[in-house]
Amino acid sequence: MTAAGWGGLLLAWFAALALPGPDVFLLLRLGVRQRRASVLAALGIMSGNLLWIVVSVLGLAALFQALPGVLPVMQIAGALVLGLLGAQSVRGGIAQLRDGSADRGAGAVARPWLLGFTTNLANPKALVFFTALLAQFLPGEADWGTRLAIIGAMVGSGVIWFVGIALASSAAAFRRWFGRAAPWFDVVAGALFVVIALAILTEAVLALLP
Repeated sequence: MTAAGWGGLLLAWFAALALPGPDVFLLLRLGVRQRRASVLAALGIMSGNLLWIVVSVLGLAALFQALPGVLPVMQIAGALVLGLLGAQSVRGGIAQLRDGSADRGAGAVARPWLLGFTTNLANPKALVFFTALLAQFLPGEADWGTRLAIIGAMVGSGVIWFVGIALASSAAAFRRWFGRAAPWFDVVAGALFVVIALAILTEAVLALLP
């Protein structure tokens, strides 16, 4: 792969990382409560991204092109999971606002790695993104060394980015300023999850219609 190809690939990847989405909101939501939970969620998010990247780099996404009905079904399943996570987050935030306990549940985040992993995998549109990205910059004749290097570069930079967000959002200064707004992080993040889930669900259902 040429230097221009590497530059274009990494630039597009960094731009995608910089765009806020469910992953970032999840880390902010957890960061104001507990550093360990936020870092583990960041690693879970990148575990999900690793799966999408490997599938795309190895060309396994062609299976979805051969079976066009599979992706909409995955999108529906992912949208339902994302919507459930969002509803739980909104319900928890509202409960905290009602009883006036911003710190309720601090240090008691259950299975943060799995939460990050599930949140990331719940958006099957990631497969479309990675497939389109790599189809543009990765030559079809690329050798295994190049493919492994791409996986390493994207995963390594992604881990640095998401763990960095987790560390920043759980820093003492950030928690001091935004800790009391923790319930609102839950409500806003949950509402975002639900909106994205509805958008994915609508698109998937329309794709299945004749």
